Amino acid sequence: MSHKTLPLAVLSFVALLAGCGGSAHIPAATASGPQLYMTPTISGGYSSSATAKPATYSVDDKAQPLPTFVQDTYAFSDKQSGAQIQYSGNVVTLSRGLRELELTYACGSTTVTGCTGIHYNSLQPASGWAVELADQSGGLVQLTGQPFAPLVPAVTCPSMKSAETFLFVTLPARLTAASPVRNTWNAQHETAYGSVDISASGSTVNLAKINQYILPSEGGGTPANAPSTSVTVTGACSPTVYGETVAVPANPTTTITGGVTQTTDPQAMMGIGPSGLLVEDNGTFAQNSAPYYENTLGAGTGAIGLPVPSSTIDPPRTGQSDSFTASVVGAQYLGFLYGSGSSGSSTNGFSSVASFGFPTLPSSCKTLMAQIAAKTATSLVNPIYGGDFPVNTTTGLPDPSLPSVQTNGGYGNCDFVVDLGLQSSTTNGLYEGATVWVGASTATNTSTANAYSIPAVAIAGTLNGKYAIFLIGEDTVGSPNQAWGIYLLQSN
Repeated sequence: MSHKTLPLAVLSFVALLAGCGGSAHIPAATASGPQLYMTPTISGGYSSSATAKPATYSVDDKAQPLPTFVQDTYAFSDKQSGAQIQYSGNVVTLSRGLRELELTYACGSTTVTGCTGIHYNSLQPASGWAVELADQSGGLVQLTGQPFAPLVPAVTCPSMKSAETFLFVTLPARLTAASPVRNTWNAQHETAYGSVDISASGSTVNLAKINQYILPSEGGGTPANAPSTSVTVTGACSPTVYGETVAVPANPTTTITGGVTQTTDPQAMMGIGPSGLLVEDNGTFAQNSAPYYENTLGAGTGAIGLPVPSSTIDPPRTGQSDSFTASVVGAQYLGFLYGSGSSGSSTNGFSSVASFGFPTLPSSCKTLMAQIAAKTATSLVNPIYGGDFPVNTTTGLPDPSLPSVQTNGGYGNCDFVVDLGLQSSTTNGLYEGATVWVGASTATNTSTANAYSIPAVAIAGTLNGKYAIFLIGEDTVGSPNQAWGIYLLQSN
């Protein structure tokens, strides 16, 4: 008997109008009620209890007396039958626009008949954090116990006759040195970053000139399983439980034999929000017997990207700084740090709300600068200082809502540096020689005396008039060895 399962990962495209620049040229709708966001699969070694499946967030910024949110997941399995509310609660806005999520309900144990729901008698503060772009056109979110995830709004199918170029970086899974398998990422052989030209008409979405590259620190070059840049990959847009979504390829099927024969859908699911935020979920299968499927753009569990900044903003230059990079480095950001963990390691990865960029560098940065100076005589080129937040002694977790943080303007610790390096000489917004410095005081630093560095690649651009930075790097010094992701949106 053949059984066809629903795709596990679906993300939407929204209408794109022809044009070029720092963001996709789509009119942003004013939020007048609940906005539906999709989040892709973000798994890896972060936590054994983390939800490794796509979800939706419904956010109502107009609700009274406080904005509200609801997280839903969708699955048909022995643990869940269809749509199910996992979490809900209120949203409180802190300094610089950071959203604090306060739970009023949690699913608890999951069964085919529903949840053993937990209704809290009082609000549960600091239950998660989110950064939201204006007019609910995208953002980033993390609930306690889960890794971060990008938020992509589902509005309509794309309509984009002229192709627009996007940069992307992989959303990494657990780091491995073995052959790629489900929910892992091999930095030596798999995609770390790349670019793609996207156009769309009706229900057809075309991805052309797909360029994919390995980290330069691992030798660079194109992965062996990457599609040819001359091949256009076609997807199809249709309504799903996640909104108007695009599946790539359009109609694939894979038959799994052994025991009961099953037919499943090895599809990558993609979305672009009205700001130009691009997200792909690679369609990781639930069945353990399913074959490994490499997605269309990144590797790991998917990809995140943004439009290439227009050449009119600032052309890249070889061997010198440029005004676009100077503006990016001079801004302040909120976002998330993500360590994917290591395949086969019992040590979990890392996911934390973060703050980068200061109007004036605090004295705490001097300690980090001294640690870096003790490790290298090379000057940082385009550094952005920041890190996680002070820990709440009650929860043991970083907490931006602490009075000491809020009275200081909402800025966090200074225990990381993202050094973008020089912008690519051929591609606006691409920093192939980026470096992340991890301070001695951070949880993943196994050295008690000095900072250590991580080779990385970063992309930068604008989303809805705000700067954005997405980065992927490989940490072979800290414990565990793991992939690092840093995801930042310019704050208010």
